[in-house]
Parts: sequence; structure tokens; C-alpha cells
Amino acid sequence: MLVSPDKDAADNDSNAQKDRPITNAAKDRIVIALALMGLAGCHGKSATSAPGAAPATVDRPAEATYRAPPVLTSANLLPGGRVRLTGLAGRGDRVRLASPAGQAAYAVAGADGVWSLVLAASAAPRLFGLAMIENGHSIQSEGYVAVTPRGSAAQLRAGAGAVVLGDLRAEPAILAVDFDSKGGTVVSGRAAPRAVVDLWVDGARRGRAATGPGGAFSLPLDEPLSFADHQLEVVEGARRADARPSLSPPAPLSAGPYRATLTPAAWRIDWITPGGGLQTTLLLARTGDAA
Repeated sequence: MLVSPDKDAADNDSNAQKDRPITNAAKDRIVIALALMGLAGCHGKSATSAPGAAPATVDRPAEATYRAPPVLTSANLLPGGRVRLTGLAGRGDRVRLASPAGQAAYAVAGADGVWSLVLAASAAPRLFGLAMIENGHSIQSEGYVAVTPRGSAAQLRAGAGAVVLGDLRAEPAILAVDFDSKGGTVVSGRAAPRAVVDLWVDGARRGRAATGPGGAFSLPLDEPLSFADHQLEVVEGARRADARPSLSPPAPLSAGPYRATLTPAAWRIDWITPGGGLQTTLLLARTGDAA
């Protein structure tokens, strides 16, 4: 259940900024996230919209100045299982976080553009639509925001890899695996800033990517993966990290636009994309998360 900003987050112009100032790394992640947005477009994907919110395509006057949508920059676990989400928007902008059921919470960005919202505790991941409200119009952020019980969050993007925030495990790390019904797969994670990483799948090198200033990478595989268990390894110089995700086709969704399931290796989220397709995001668990 969503809650409006409480005393931990209500004073967005003061307390939220004091508790969670935006770091250079967080701002770097914004640059990376915006750059990664082009990935879905390069593959001909339709514009995304979010559950419980207005469509991304809005009737706006031709002469209207383009306004960038709000961006999520960090997620933090608070006492009692609550989760604080912090992001950037325009100065004084009204930001809305909405659930598929229509529940919504609002925040106002401060003079520096920082906004903050606190979510009530939950035992399972949740999906939200993130938007900015301007003159009655909804300016939609890309994809959906997924929030886990452990306090991490991810921006889920149709046809592209998830951008994971709030997961502070050692680098390099494989943080998410996205795949569709045909096995098309994108592997996402984090390494050192401006580094080169190689991705190995089942013992074969399958891709190379350069990380941005925040260290994020998102690597689409050139060929689909089979629905089976796989061994992934990311290599950055002398450092490496592995993951063993299990890919399987999702069952049809019958009780809403998404389904979240805890597996031994990940939180699995099957979700309907704005174009009507079915995509699966595996938010890979840290040690102890999937116990």
C-alpha cells in the first residue's frame, strides 16, 4: 500500500534533502538511465506508459516546451520495512507514484529538483507508474518502477534491461536479467565507472560493453537463450562476478498486469509491457535475500 510522504519525507524541500542528498553517483545514474532509454527505441519498441497512470502520449500544444519526465535516482530501506524513493524533476514539479489499483502518492520537487516519497512495508515486490503532473497532463517516466521488500528498486523498461538502484553489493555485479517469450535476453549490472566488461554465458563470451560514469551496463545478447538454467559471468579486468538464473516461459497473467514470485536466485516479475507483450525481469538476489 502506498502512503503519502510522512515525517521522514513530507518536507521535501528540507528533510528529504538533508536525509538523502543527491550524490554525484546518483546524478551519473540519471545520465546512464536516459542514455539507455534509447535502447528500446532502437529496436522499434513503442513508447511506454505505466500502470495506474495516464498514457505516455499526451495531447500537448505544438508550441509547448518539452519537459523531461521525473527520474528515480535512489532507493533506501528504512526501519520497519518502509522504502524511501528519491529522484529528480523540475523545480517545484508535482510528482505522482501510482499503483495499478489506482492508489497514488504525491511529492513536490524542491528548489534543487529533489523529490522524495516513503512507501509502506510490503512482503512482495510492487510495480508503480512514475509521472509528473503539469497543467492536468501526465508526463510519464519510462517503464515501471519495481520496489522490492529489501529496499532496492528497478526501472523496468520494455524491450530493454532493468536499471537497478539501491543494491549496494560489491562491483562488478550482475543485478538483473530481462527476457521475453522467445528468449531474447538483456543482462544488466554494475561495474567500475567507465570500464569495459565482458559477458560470458555458459562458458562462451557473448558480449562486451563499456560502462558509463556511474558504472551501469546493459548488454543485449545477439541470440536468444533457451528456457533452462544458465551460468552468467561478467569480467572486468581481474575482477569477476557470476549468477545462475533460471529462464522459463511465464504463465499467462490473470490477476493483474504483473506477477511477482520469489525463486531461489531472484525475485521474478512477469509483467505486461505497454505494447501488450509479456516480459520477465529477474532481480537477482543477494546472499540471504532469497532464503
